[in-house]
Amino acid sequence: MKRILVLFVAATFLGPLSIGPVLAEDTKAAAKKEVTSKPLELPKGLKGISLGGTYFLEYYNKDYEDDTKDDDFSSFTVQRAYITLKKKFTPWFSSRVTADITYDSKRGAVGADAKEIGWEFRLKYAYGKFDVKKLGRSDVRLESEFGLVHCVSDDYDTALWPYRAQGKHFLDRHSIMSSADYGTNVRLTFGDMDKAFKKKVSKKYAGKWGGIWAGVYNGAGYGHKEENDNKAFEVLAYVRPFNMIDILKGLRIGYHALRGESDTLLTGGGPKEYPEWEIDQFLASYQHEYFTVMGQWYSGKSEDRSSDNNDRDGYNIAAFVRMPFHKKLRIFARYDVYDKDNNRDNYDENTKIYGVSYDLDKGIMPWIAVEDKEYDSGLNNYKLAQVGLAIKF
Repeated sequence: MKRILVLFVAATFLGPLSIGPVLAEDTKAAAKKEVTSKPLELPKGLKGISLGGTYFLEYYNKDYEDDTKDDDFSSFTVQRAYITLKKKFTPWFSSRVTADITYDSKRGAVGADAKEIGWEFRLKYAYGKFDVKKLGRSDVRLESEFGLVHCVSDDYDTALWPYRAQGKHFLDRHSIMSSADYGTNVRLTFGDMDKAFKKKVSKKYAGKWGGIWAGVYNGAGYGHKEENDNKAFEVLAYVRPFNMIDILKGLRIGYHALRGESDTLLTGGGPKEYPEWEIDQFLASYQHEYFTVMGQWYSGKSEDRSSDNNDRDGYNIAAFVRMPFHKKLRIFARYDVYDKDNNRDNYDENTKIYGVSYDLDKGIMPWIAVEDKEYDSGLNNYKLAQVGLAIKF
C-alpha cells in the first residue's frame, strides 16, 4: 500500500516536470508551423504598391570655342531626380504618380524674384492606366493612360536609346515637343515577340507585327499651363516587316505625326492667333543582342511654345554597341542636325556625341561622354565633357 501511494505522489508531482519540455517543444513547433503557413500580410491599402526612382548624377565641363568670352564653367549637378509611386488595383487597371525634383535656372528671369531660381518640386506623370492584355480572342493588347501622361514620341525613343542621362531626345532637346503632357493616349500592340528576343534584346515596343499609339494633349507640356483651347493630336505607328526572319526581326519602321497649335501667341498676328504646330517624322531602327542603330528624319513647323511659324527640319542618327568580350561594356555615338528656320541661312545646329558606358548592375550605369556642338553662325560653339551615373530602381 505504501508503495502504491509513493508511485501516485511521484506521478502527480513529477509527471508535469517530465512532460513539460515535450509540451513546450510541441507548442514551439506548432507556432513555427503557423508562422510558416501564414506569412505576414500587408495592410489592404498597401497591396499592389511599388516605389521606384531615377537619378541622373553628373559632373561636366563646358568649354566655349570663343576664347574672348569668359563663360566656360564646370559643375557637379543632378540632371534628374524622379520618385515614382505605382499602385495596381486590378489586373487591368493601375495608377502612377512621378515627382520630378529639378533645378530651374530660368525661374525669376523675367520680372520675378531672383531668389526663386533653384530647386523645385513638380509633377512629371500622374495618370490612371487601363491595360487589357488581349482584346477578346485576338492577339492585340490595348493600353490607355489618362491624366498627365507620356508623349508618344519621347517614350518610343527612350525604349530604343538608353542614354537619356547624357541629354534629351531629339524633339525635346530642340524644344519642339515635351516628353509628357496633360491629356490621354491609347496604344494598340499587334502580336508579341518571342521570349528569347524580349530577354536578350528588348521587351519594349515588342509587337510582333507592330503597333500604333495615339494621344490628345493640351500641347503646352507638363511644365506649363494651357494658354489656348486648341488640343494637339499625336500618332505614332510602327511595323516589323520581317519578323519571321530571325536576322531581321529587330528591324522596325515607323511614322510619327502631330497637328495642333503652339501655346504662345503668333508674333505679328491677331490677339488670339497662334502659330500652326506640325511634326512629321520617319523612323527606322534595328535592335540586336549586341547593338542598336536608330535614325529619324524630321520636318515640321513651329514648336510647342514658339511664337513663330517657321518651317523646320532635321535628322538624328544614333547607335550603341556591346563589346562581345564583355557585354556590360558599351560604346555609343549620336549625330543631330537641326535647322530652326528653313528660310534663313546660318541657322543649322550640328551636335556630335561620343561616349562609353558600363552596366555595373541592374539599374546602375556609370558613363562618360563628349558632346561637340557647332552652329552655322559660328557663335556659341562649345565642347562638353561629362562623367555621369544613372541609377534606376
